[in-house]
Amino acid sequence: MKTRKYSKYIVGIGASAGGLEAIHEFFDHMPASSNFSFVIIQHLSSDYKSLLVELVSKHTHMKVFEAEDNMTIQQDCVYVIPNNKLMTVVRGKLKLSVRSDVKSPNTAIDIFYRSLAKDQKEKAIAIILSGTGTDGTKGIEVIKEYGGMVMVQEPASAKFDGMPNHAISSGNADYILIPKNMPEELFRFVNEEPVNILKDGKIDEDQLDDIFRMVYRENGHDFNLYKTPTIVRRITRRMTDKNIRELHSYIEVLKKDPNEVKLLGNDFLIGVTRFFRDKPAFEILESRIIPEIISTKEDGSVLKAWVCACSTGEEAYTVAILLNKCVEISGKDIDIKIFATDVDAASLEIASSNRFPLNITEDVPREILRKYFNREHNHYSVIPAIRKQIVFAKHDVIKSPPFIKNDLITCRNMLIYMNNVLQKKI
Repeated sequence: MKTRKYSKYIVGIGASAGGLEAIHEFFDHMPASSNFSFVIIQHLSSDYKSLLVELVSKHTHMKVFEAEDNMTIQQDCVYVIPNNKLMTVVRGKLKLSVRSDVKSPNTAIDIFYRSLAKDQKEKAIAIILSGTGTDGTKGIEVIKEYGGMVMVQEPASAKFDGMPNHAISSGNADYILIPKNMPEELFRFVNEEPVNILKDGKIDEDQLDDIFRMVYRENGHDFNLYKTPTIVRRITRRMTDKNIRELHSYIEVLKKDPNEVKLLGNDFLIGVTRFFRDKPAFEILESRIIPEIISTKEDGSVLKAWVCACSTGEEAYTVAILLNKCVEISGKDIDIKIFATDVDAASLEIASSNRFPLNITEDVPREILRKYFNREHNHYSVIPAIRKQIVFAKHDVIKSPPFIKNDLITCRNMLIYMNNVLQKKI
């Protein structure tokens, strides 16, 4: 089992409680000279010195190192995060920093995956093994956003299934396997000829129209004017999952299998969102746009906002928090009403439930978290006063009439995926 010489993948292995057995099982079945590099990020107790390097060394012929700052990642080597450290990768080098607040939720896996995705893009592979909590779930979202691959331990085989279950429920797992089967799938993944449905850099428009028509009939959503690279990536992913190499063969499958059409349509509905996503934009909203709107309002008036394509709600709650913050600063008595809409009913259900994983602390500033969120066991919820201001509703902005008389409309999650014609129409 050898990968191609030009394959240089970095594999991040995230684990927490019960993860050691899974790590051992993985490396027992992972041969050396594999042209992979491995970085293990395990939640370790600060009370004792990690023996992980010594323990992993007994299960692999590869060299195993405790990571050091500025260490270059070499192929056929394994690197282990030190105790009480956070780790990122920049230009193929590991960077370490001190984990200052050891009492807060450990998000070392998310932090590493985000940097790995941005540094290695489609050459990034993330593996989630046994553990409690949600660390890793937000990180694999970014791995997928940059074209990488995600494996998750089969929850039934995990000593603690919290991390695997949260990762799977996010919809970002490419493979769900027991640890001993992961190495074989890794080799298969990197050795397979990538599915390429483009000819001379373009997709056959007639074939694409056939796909759009079937998706429209099954899901009721028209993707005809969405940006082609995004659509191509989603079709390619479904074809890879089905082990289909030719686009015309996949179209034949779609014609015979309505469920596959539905799954493809769901994949077209991009759901990449975070609280305060792209912070500079929200800083401008808070410092310039919202105060200007408030300056035109009198006591007793209503400020209306429409968050279009709200996905799972993070953008709507972010806008609500900023509106409340700015109104409070102004000293005015203004009611806030927010309409948050999306075409995807499943995303709206998540948004309405107002339950977010503990690792949102990476995106939400501490003072905002303290003032506008409640922590409830293993999740955060936005405070009731904010939640009551938001109405979540199903709405297709391409076909349905717009909500009118708004003071503010945001649409960050959607317009970037559409071509110029559709952007102008909207």
